[in-house]
Amino acid sequence: MKNNILKIACLCIVVMGLSACESFLDEKPQSDFTSEGTGEENLVSKYSNVKDAEAELLGVYQLFKNNTFEFEIYMINDVQTDNCYVGGDGIDGEEVDKIKLYSTNSKVELVWGEYLSIAGSATNVIENTKLMGKSAISDADRNRIIAEAKTIRAWAYFDMVRIWGGIPMVLQLIPTITSENLETWYPIMYPERTPESDVYDQILSDLDENNTIKYLESTNKGAFKSTKGLAYGLLAKVLASRGAKAERNYTKVVEACDKVIGEGYQLVDNFDELWQADNKYTKESIFEVYYTAESPNWAEWVLLKEADGTVTWRRYCTPTHDLIAKFDKVNDTRYASSIIWKKAPYDVFFPASKYPFSYKIREKSSDIIYMRLADIMLIKAEALVELNRSSEAIDIVNKIRERAGLGTSSLDKTMSQSSARLAVENERQLELYMEGQRWFDLQRNDRIIEIMSKHKDQNGKLLFTNLAEFRYKWPLPQNELDKNTRLTQNTGY
Repeated sequence: MKNNILKIACLCIVVMGLSACESFLDEKPQSDFTSEGTGEENLVSKYSNVKDAEAELLGVYQLFKNNTFEFEIYMINDVQTDNCYVGGDGIDGEEVDKIKLYSTNSKVELVWGEYLSIAGSATNVIENTKLMGKSAISDADRNRIIAEAKTIRAWAYFDMVRIWGGIPMVLQLIPTITSENLETWYPIMYPERTPESDVYDQILSDLDENNTIKYLESTNKGAFKSTKGLAYGLLAKVLASRGAKAERNYTKVVEACDKVIGEGYQLVDNFDELWQADNKYTKESIFEVYYTAESPNWAEWVLLKEADGTVTWRRYCTPTHDLIAKFDKVNDTRYASSIIWKKAPYDVFFPASKYPFSYKIREKSSDIIYMRLADIMLIKAEALVELNRSSEAIDIVNKIRERAGLGTSSLDKTMSQSSARLAVENERQLELYMEGQRWFDLQRNDRIIEIMSKHKDQNGKLLFTNLAEFRYKWPLPQNELDKNTRLTQNTGY
């Protein structure tokens, strides 16, 4: 065993040495370490001053420009549901669309590695900033930087626990590995899976109001950074997702949503304003990733068009017949803002002469929004329904619908609790299409099998007649199981 550990250590040390020459935007999975070795057992900060800490924190934010957040989040939440067909070709994407993943799927490996890279890089910032001496950083800067990094780590672990359940977590720095200390540090570098409930405990600890949120900046418009609005929004979703539905504290969910709303965010007047490339950081946006023509996103190219506006190959995330049928195509302004019809050189799901494309990321300079006020308002509505306050929930839904042009068809506030649940679910689907929400929504409310059992292909044939419940979670990537023998695979894979 010791010889095997030594071999792994030698390999890891080589990898760490090579990685020092890479940009912090390197998108290869970095799941083994949260920090390169410091050279000694008694860890010291690698930051000399606050600028060093700020620079590495900026690097963590830049990881939101990786594959997962530019594309794979839509595979997980939209393609894997009744929102989208995979659109493009490739076996790995088709496995996601069919909810039939294998542990060797490249997307499973990619997403796992990139989320762990975000969490690990955030831990790097947290722990190195903690170790800085008082002469190197003020208390205010220390608290703020740690709080921003904790919020990002909470986000990464929250997505991971929803995708995989229990995950391995490394919450401390790793010293330089030697033959003398290897056996001590090996189980920390290659940990077992932390149980799902404990992962949620860590997420809630990172989002603690007194130790984290109070140190974050307060703002009432979009930002590409951790803010109070983002942290409270994440907290609301964590509380609405943790544990069995009957055991959740929906009063606290409502309180967290109200704290987001209390920051001063407002719905934009016209839904389409959110998706206009030059309209950045609106009063509705809470967290969005900033792009320019000089530093562009590549999502619009994968989802919509070439630079000249043409379509010459199969684009991904094609809206489904099921989704399109749910829109009020005459009155609902979200329809034309979310889906555009163009000619295509293929007819896989629709006639080539008129083919639908996802339209929320329209240009290479478009920012990508990952949290906005309408999302939080509808999370509040969802919680209110569970508190048997359906009338208040439907008031919120009607505000969202009114903005969408459906004010003349307001929903009945006296509807039953079960009808109100469906009303909120339906509004979230139409409002948040292609914003990386649908799978997590259905999972949170135990609705995956019921909804997907009704989902049809382009010919009207049911796609899922016997979907197993173990598919609620993805398999762990096989390469991680091979590398870390302490990990166990999810049931069913």
